[in-house]
Amino acid sequence: MKNKVLLIIGSLILVIFLIIGTYSWYLYFLQIGRGYYITSAEGTRIGDIILIDNGKNVYDADAKNIDDKDVLNVQPYSFKISNLGNTKRTYTLYIEDLPLNSINDGCSSKTLLNRSQLKYQLKVNGKVEKEDYLSNIKDNILDTRSVNGKDANSYELRIYIHDTNEDWYNKHYHYRVVLKKVI
Repeated sequence: MKNKVLLIIGSLILVIFLIIGTYSWYLYFLQIGRGYYITSAEGTRIGDIILIDNGKNVYDADAKNIDDKDVLNVQPYSFKISNLGNTKRTYTLYIEDLPLNSINDGCSSKTLLNRSQLKYQLKVNGKVEKEDYLSNIKDNILDTRSVNGKDANSYELRIYIHDTNEDWYNKHYHYRVVLKKVI
């Protein structure tokens, strides 16, 4: 009788450990490893990596065209990538054109700027990392880099019309920066 009770208690403990172990394995390898997307008022989150932005990612070219030396006069799109986890993660940021009429500002195909008319400057943690025409961005990849656990990278993206472009008055360019891939 005593052996039966010990066998039943031992079996229950083994089953409980198996359930807890399987659930832990599921959370760690399937959920975090695969990555999950959450979009909220905080920003976009993929696993432990979160993109927090200021929401100002529409370029309105109603002012004037700019020479490269005056690029700091352009209001930047500021955001940061934070790693809420404990281990180093690598991420990729993409720049995507927003579809026409996705923002209700009266923009039409005639008032839409294309990437060949625009230049950009990307600062990461206060240092200029890239400057070029938007049309030269390959596969829409704006940046790929790593961030240590419990750390963050701060970004400033400035998009502007270069002073050699003449057809810019009353035109717009709409874009968003997207966090898509975590390694």
